[in-house]
Amino acid sequence: MGAHRARAGYEVGPPLDVPAPPAWPAGTLVLAKGAPDPRLVPVAELTRAYRRALARHGAALLGYGDPRGHVGLRRALAEMLSTTRGIPVGPDDVVVTRGSQMALDLVARALLRPGDVVAVEALGNRATWTALRLAGAELHPLPVDSAGLDVSALAELAARRRIRAVYLTPHHQFPTTAVMPATRRMQLLQLARSLKIAIIEDDYDHDFHYEGRPVLPLAARDEAGVVVYVGTLSKVLAPGLRIGFLLAPRSVLERVRTLRQVVDIQGDLAQESAVAELFEDGDLMRHVRRMRRVYRARRDALVDALRRHLGGVVDFHVPAGGMALWARVAPDVDMEAWAERGLRHGVAFVSGRYYDFHGGALQAMRLGFSPLEAAELDEAVRRMAAALPPARRPALGPQTAEVRARPRAPAPAVP
Repeated sequence: MGAHRARAGYEVGPPLDVPAPPAWPAGTLVLAKGAPDPRLVPVAELTRAYRRALARHGAALLGYGDPRGHVGLRRALAEMLSTTRGIPVGPDDVVVTRGSQMALDLVARALLRPGDVVAVEALGNRATWTALRLAGAELHPLPVDSAGLDVSALAELAARRRIRAVYLTPHHQFPTTAVMPATRRMQLLQLARSLKIAIIEDDYDHDFHYEGRPVLPLAARDEAGVVVYVGTLSKVLAPGLRIGFLLAPRSVLERVRTLRQVVDIQGDLAQESAVAELFEDGDLMRHVRRMRRVYRARRDALVDALRRHLGGVVDFHVPAGGMALWARVAPDVDMEAWAERGLRHGVAFVSGRYYDFHGGALQAMRLGFSPLEAAELDEAVRRMAAALPPARRPALGPQTAEVRARPRAPAPAVP
């Protein structure tokens, strides 16, 4: 039998702007992602929860079920959202998905039509931008500053174009970790209400806030029904478990339910029931509190390592929460060369160019601390420092984090 043909005998379409996940060499210390440490997953508790779920519900979990997700998990999520995030919802207001990326894809398909204008943060997640584009959206990047998305820029865009939706990460802006203050949140809600703009709020790491009380989501103050709220448990447990969820007005949820039924029929009911058991026993929230302590310590370890090994090269504000740190890099450093040399020294990181809407040069980078222990973080930064000297170039003058209109450039792959 011959090999399958490599080229299709028909038009396939243009390539998608989503880099393939990288395959880093064994032994590489990876700072290029902010993800949970799979070594810390409560495997014993999860195993017991699976057994209890199957013992209680048996074959009901192995057949067809509600495309909105297992009712037990929806009930547990609704209680958690009401008590910890100030969003008064019930189980019928929640749809469970296979991760937050699926939730965003379903929301995009439910809300958008070809040609709809969607405002996005000029620094952000390429996978989300692609999901919005595949739904037909025309994306317009807006500036991001120390308080998150610039709402005045959104108002200026709205004066020129009819905006269908705005996508943002207000709790810990991705990738800069900026927290949007209450005054700007209220301005955004008022603008969305007056202009009938849908707000897609991606609250991807709400549980990991270390300084003071976390700011309540936009959805907690939404009295006009303009917010679609997307969250995830993948950051709490492990990305491979793929559990996300979304809240929205009932008319939107009905469209999402229909789309889910067509695309995926339903989620993994046995897994969803097991996670509901973790909620019921209190194991999940105990794990969240433990991870909050662990990741805060790892944040502090990364901060200490950067100050000791790269104090004259990087500058940053210590993030109040999240799983990564946004660092500005001295203007005389060739970011791409440094990242390339870093791999040869056994450490993986990428330049800020990856997160820039236009793929333009940016003297910054996002360093994830959550997957690595303190000693690993220190060694990773030491390797970064070892890779640095030959990668420097003559100073090019003052640099700015302002995002300008630039031609699109290829970006490195990172999950």
